[in-house]
Amino acid sequence: MVRECAEAPSTSPALARTNGDVHAGAKLVCIESLQVRADRVRAHVSCSPSVRMTTPELAHKVCELRPLLPKHACVNGKGSTFAAVIQHTPIIHLLEHVVVDILTEQSSATDKIFVGTSEWVDYDAGRGRVEVSYCDDLEAIAAFKSAEELINTLL
Repeated sequence: MVRECAEAPSTSPALARTNGDVHAGAKLVCIESLQVRADRVRAHVSCSPSVRMTTPELAHKVCELRPLLPKHACVNGKGSTFAAVIQHTPIIHLLEHVVVDILTEQSSATDKIFVGTSEWVDYDAGRGRVEVSYCDDLEAIAAFKSAEELINTLL
């Protein structure tokens, strides 16, 4: 699945900033493609230079809507949970955890533990990769789309 990010409509338009101007509908974080693999869904993500990392304000906003995010287990250099890094972590890392959170909440497989990874493919170009395990590929695709929309709405 491949999407054109600049023209992708959203039910809750995000705002993009370019040279101080604000343009409704443009995405600061965009899932360019999704690939369903045997054990995970892989997303290729592009990010605007202005949103490569989370901020305390963004962390606060997202935690108001997804309060379990800070409690997620997370492999990072500062602690054992996502709370240790949520205020200053790559935006693709936030996308990974929001997808996992949505899948955990909405999946038909109530006993499944979802895991994910995220990494920059080219930080300077704002391109990253997020992979998340799944039980139902359609649920996983929907979770990626919902997570992308949520993050863009909060930015």
